[in-house]
Amino acid sequence: MADPAQAADTGLEQLLEWRRAHLQQGLRERIRVLRRPPQGSGPDARAADRDHVHQLRTGLRRLRSMAEAFPRHWHGPSARCLQRLASAAGGVRDLDVLLEALHEQRRSLAGRERKRLKRLIERLETSRAQGRRQLSKRLDTLPDLLLAAPLPDQSPHPNGAGSPSALHRTALPLLRASLIRQLAVLRLHPGWGHGDRPRPGSPQEREQHELRKAFKRFRYQLELLEALEPDLRDRLLLLKGTQDSLGQLQDLVIWRSLLKRQLKGRFSRQLPELSARWRRQADAARSSWLDLRRQWLEPATGLEAWQRWLLELEIPAGQ
Repeated sequence: MADPAQAADTGLEQLLEWRRAHLQQGLRERIRVLRRPPQGSGPDARAADRDHVHQLRTGLRRLRSMAEAFPRHWHGPSARCLQRLASAAGGVRDLDVLLEALHEQRRSLAGRERKRLKRLIERLETSRAQGRRQLSKRLDTLPDLLLAAPLPDQSPHPNGAGSPSALHRTALPLLRASLIRQLAVLRLHPGWGHGDRPRPGSPQEREQHELRKAFKRFRYQLELLEALEPDLRDRLLLLKGTQDSLGQLQDLVIWRSLLKRQLKGRFSRQLPELSARWRRQADAARSSWLDLRRQWLEPATGLEAWQRWLLELEIPAGQ
């Protein structure tokens, strides 16, 4: 009779390899494109380049989440290597998000503020181009393990013992334990605060950002079970919505830091209408987050309910 611990270890290793091969297949194409300078200068070309950067960063983060959650079962690139590469893409992505927001706001501004915003956008575009060139150089020195094509036996057969559903069944005890552990990390996280608004630059503001990253890690781990059952999609959408709500607040923090380096004088004095709009946006994002915060901390709908769901989760033998 097979040892249950050994079976779970083997199933998880194979599932991680299957997931890694799937993610790296998409990443290789992104890397191939981003190793070259952006192709074209029109709106469509810029949008395509922004999407490649975004998808590269997201794919790297998914790989890193597996490397950090299951270091004993992970045989891909190290979490540190993935973090360094994702950080290089992250600087470009942060500028992309800011520039997209500024372009949208500029259309409805007028007079002196519109001209100031135009000059600011031009400076940020220059910074983005510099970051994009640095990213291309960084991608030229990637480890072979990140670019290597998966071996034939790393791709499970759809209906055999190495199929994703079979791997889910054998790996479930370890996946469940890891997810419950991450739920505990979420519940004990200081980023929940007490419902008050963090002061700019305060430890509470940074902790709130770390809470967002903890939600993201939980979501990426849960994606390992996305072939599991019908309601998993709804759960992933809730996690994505929570991540986006906290992300809107964090975007404003990042934008404030980036603009502070670019503008001479206070942001609210240089661009008063834009500053007022972003304050209203921050208020709306804050209200959305407080509603989600209440839902997650309520025992009937939040983290405790998710733990009960995980404890009862089973994969039918026919899946």
